[in-house]
Amino acid sequence: MELLNCWEIKKCERQKGGKKVNKLGECIASKDGMGHSCWAVAGTLCFDKTQGTFAQKIGFCTSCEVYHLYNRSSGKLGRLVQTMYPEEDAKYYNIMLKFHDNNSLARFI
Repeated sequence: MELLNCWEIKKCERQKGGKKVNKLGECIASKDGMGHSCWAVAGTLCFDKTQGTFAQKIGFCTSCEVYHLYNRSSGKLGRLVQTMYPEEDAKYYNIMLKFHDNNSLARFI
């Protein structure tokens, strides 16, 4: 069993080899192997608009089906991401720790 990546769910075609890579570039979530944690990655392209940092875009991301599926604390498949994709999960937690250390995550907890 494999879980769909964000680009498969959103059908954005910006993953490596996707139809829109030549026009818009490969998405940073695809480059970084963060297809189940895209809300944590700065600079993703959602609805043809480049998004900012986690703290800047989290309000937008919390309404997305990818977040609702894969969020580690409340997502339907969040725990499964942790076990199936440990390397991605480690990257995710490193990003979250940086925000927590900078006190910028405190308002979202």
